Amino acid sequence: MRVLEVALPLPLPPMSYRPPLGQEGEEALGRRVAVPWRGEVRVGVVVGEGGRPSHALRHAIAYLDPGPYLRPEEILFLEEASRYLFAPLGQVLQDFLPPFPELRHRVRLFPGADPKVLPKGLEGLVAWREAQGFDPKLLDLLREAGVLEEEVAFREGRRVLLPLREGHPDPLLDGVLKTLHALGQAESLAALARAAGVGVGRVKRLLQEGYIGYGPPPEPRRGGKPLDPLFLPERPERVNGGRFGERLRLLAGLVAEGDHLVLFPEVGLLERFLAHFPQARAYHGGLSPGEREALFRRPAGVVFATYGGLLLPFTPRSLVVVEEGSESYKLPAGSRAFIPPLAELRARLLGVPLTYLSLVPAVEVLERPGLTFPVPRPRLLLLDLRREKGFPFTGRALALLKQVEERGRQAVVLSPRRGYSALLLCADCGHKPTCPHCALPLRYHKGGKGELLCHQCGHREPPPPLCPRCGSPLLEPRGPGLEWLQEELRRHLGIPLYRYAKDGKDDLSPLLAGEPGVVVGTTALLRAPVLPELALVLLPYAEGFLYEADFRSAERYHRLLWALTELRPGRRPLLALQTYTPEHPAHQGLLEGSVEAFPWTEKALREALDYPPKVRMVKLEVSHRKEERALEAAFALREALRGLAQEGEVLGPAPAPVPRVKGVYVYHLLLRGSTERLGALLAHLDRRRFRLDPDPHRFVGLLED
Repeated sequence: MRVLEVALPLPLPPMSYRPPLGQEGEEALGRRVAVPWRGEVRVGVVVGEGGRPSHALRHAIAYLDPGPYLRPEEILFLEEASRYLFAPLGQVLQDFLPPFPELRHRVRLFPGADPKVLPKGLEGLVAWREAQGFDPKLLDLLREAGVLEEEVAFREGRRVLLPLREGHPDPLLDGVLKTLHALGQAESLAALARAAGVGVGRVKRLLQEGYIGYGPPPEPRRGGKPLDPLFLPERPERVNGGRFGERLRLLAGLVAEGDHLVLFPEVGLLERFLAHFPQARAYHGGLSPGEREALFRRPAGVVFATYGGLLLPFTPRSLVVVEEGSESYKLPAGSRAFIPPLAELRARLLGVPLTYLSLVPAVEVLERPGLTFPVPRPRLLLLDLRREKGFPFTGRALALLKQVEERGRQAVVLSPRRGYSALLLCADCGHKPTCPHCALPLRYHKGGKGELLCHQCGHREPPPPLCPRCGSPLLEPRGPGLEWLQEELRRHLGIPLYRYAKDGKDDLSPLLAGEPGVVVGTTALLRAPVLPELALVLLPYAEGFLYEADFRSAERYHRLLWALTELRPGRRPLLALQTYTPEHPAHQGLLEGSVEAFPWTEKALREALDYPPKVRMVKLEVSHRKEERALEAAFALREALRGLAQEGEVLGPAPAPVPRVKGVYVYHLLLRGSTERLGALLAHLDRRRFRLDPDPHRFVGLLED
């Protein structure tokens, strides 16, 4: 008896099924299959055969592909990624698979079966019916009884008219054919007839003779001139530095011939690169399900993809990871994977070279042999807030902004937070209004009558006229946000002001046309269009981006500063930082014009502390609405590892950097060691009692401010 191991896109290990009735001898590995699961019909992928034969096992319903959807190479990657992430294989499958097409599911009673076996309400099943209109649990009862016949298939996606041949001997029909070639596609026979100025009958003749036909919409054509590739004598494992245009040419050299997969952390950066690579194909979550399915079934050429591209069923000549240190590679849910280590795993299993391409190298890849190209020395001005006067803008910062106004140029002012200020603080007793549900001060929003808002749970309340603790009227805003900065700029400048943040983006069309102005925004500006006359980038409070409660915050800040130097490729806008720590190593690296100086310093510090990349670290998170229950659960995990863990392998438990969010208390434990050692420790724990992050990059886990 054959037993299929079917992985469903759910946080579960593979499930065992018998092959579909009548298809017991067919090759199954890698095919999508419809199976009964908890009274419903689900689609999974056959990832193996084996398991314990049993007549109690249920039959799968039907295969949905004529051949393998995933090759053995992709199945092996899923299995190894599952081990690396300490996650069920089904969870990894769910993270990386594109959405399945809609199912067409028809059911009826087996011919010859007695209709009396049908429960009340299912009388219509004597003939074929769409399954959607019936109770799935009742259908499952008939399925188990062996009296239900089913047809399951994917619904066809949108189809359009496409040219298949050229040069029809009839001049009139040839003109219609040329019209379709010029259009690329037509929605219908009538639409093509209207466009060509002929009757529908002539278009039907082209269809009958095979000059045109129906098919999925073709990929959009992109214009643009291919780049002049910059070839290297040997393929390095990492490439850093250089101007943006140079890195584009280096990438063009790396993918000049054959099939290649290029991974990007986010769609915005992918499309920025794609504008210079008309030959590349895009694959990301912003495409329609039909477009993603079409490329997944026929991957080839140069593919620019986000993380889902790692499962594309083809063997590229090489794999390139762009900006490998970006936190956008971190999946916020599911397996919570960080993609670059999985890209390395995928390349190793396929036996293809991998190259990291970025302006600033991540600490994890520093020791790999590679090339670092010289970068233009940034124009950096450090304004020491311990000595400069004025807040939130010092006198020299305002002078720079006035120069921008006088010369008709453009400036960017970057803030780490929205709203008016980070908090209200009593100048007499130090009290600050705090969210009743989160261990965080309430953000002050000044618009209208003003309000205090928690950016995590949404709690709102009016600002108090007097300090609730001591009755003092001296409640002062601290920590400038976008509203405060805009208010100050309106007082001192007559130049147009724009806002650009996740919660609202002004129209930047005048600036894109070259008109003067100042944009006040959050790091969303890194994904904004390039401002052609950008002359100044100002951070009024640089420490707001630096001091975060995790060991990667300084590296993240360093990468942000270098990214700001490339907001206007081809020019070097002045980067002005108002800071209390001008001597910080990240600032010194910019002054030296070195993209590697700070990462090497950071790497040495982490090695001294036994932190990644010297060892691997995973985070165990427990939470409860009662603090004592959360603490009890955290210590229970620690106790379960007593006698198993060696010294230094377990850190904690300790309250999370923000110990209460949305009324829930959160505690962390950190485990350190090799993947094998961590797997051995986790095997002794009940995974239902904690939430696992296999590669933590932030320890707060709050919403973006």
